[in-house]
Amino acid sequence: MRPRRLFGRTGDRSRGTPARIAPVSSPLDLGRFVQRRQLRGYEQDLARGSYAYGVDLRRFQWLSQSLAAQTAMRALELRWSEHATSLMTAGDLQYPEGAESLPILQELIGIAELLRAGLPGIRFVSAKARASGMWPLVAPLSNSRGGDAWLVLDHDRLQAEAPEVRAFFLAQGLAHLQCGHGGLFMAHLMSARDRVTHGLVRALLRSWSQVAVFSADRAGLLAAGELEPALLALDRRGRPQPDWLPTFSPRAERERALREFERSRVVARIRSQQRHRRERIPPEEIVAALESGEVPGAAAQPADAPAAEVPADAWPLARCDQRLTTRLRLL
Repeated sequence: MRPRRLFGRTGDRSRGTPARIAPVSSPLDLGRFVQRRQLRGYEQDLARGSYAYGVDLRRFQWLSQSLAAQTAMRALELRWSEHATSLMTAGDLQYPEGAESLPILQELIGIAELLRAGLPGIRFVSAKARASGMWPLVAPLSNSRGGDAWLVLDHDRLQAEAPEVRAFFLAQGLAHLQCGHGGLFMAHLMSARDRVTHGLVRALLRSWSQVAVFSADRAGLLAAGELEPALLALDRRGRPQPDWLPTFSPRAERERALREFERSRVVARIRSQQRHRRERIPPEEIVAALESGEVPGAAAQPADAPAAEVPADAWPLARCDQRLTTRLRLL
């Protein structure tokens, strides 16, 4: 009796043909990659333009496109790549691990959604690095083109802060990266080993450092939710301030700028949205209200309660920018 053919004649013919190996992955579509990158850049421009200081954005745009500035920054960036590897190897910085890191990472995700910012690589300061005193609570680091962005966090010290103050610091760091300031911090960090070079970098980047902090402070205020914790975060007492950090504008000017931004339409709109999100009506209440013919949420909200909207006297962002630019004498 002849054995039964499981595959018929097709199986016999297939044994004599060479195997055809299909490609596992398609070739890189460079055009689509560039399009996605351009789209992300456009989205970031829109996002940071909704809160950032206009002079700051224009200056850093020039810095990222200037051939002379890029030539000088490239030398520091090459040193940063090697130094970043050594920081991880020596144990000064660590990847977030364990359940204790989840709460602050969740906070970062929420703040990134608020600012519509991308999430950078997160690194935690180790106990050894904390003892050296060279790291602030939050350090945003990247090259001058915004690539390979790191947000270095002192997890233990941040956890000791009040939640609103911690949100201010985290939003500050994300905004620095979103506005292109990561290269500013990287240049100061990498030049700090040489006193002469560090002094030169400070002098050359002083005008960028002074205006960059206003954009980051605005983002911090949006995340903090109230003015008072944002003002508390500007107090340096009890918080590490390494010598390599950029020289920012004086605290009095930063406080005044925050008080003005507090009156802006941006702050009013964001807080209105956050209020609506917190007061979201449960689904079961909506079903019960529809069955009874009532308006959902009417019982929980008084009839004379004001509508959640932007006040008519709120300032446009341009007014905040104009007043700040006049005080800084940048016109």
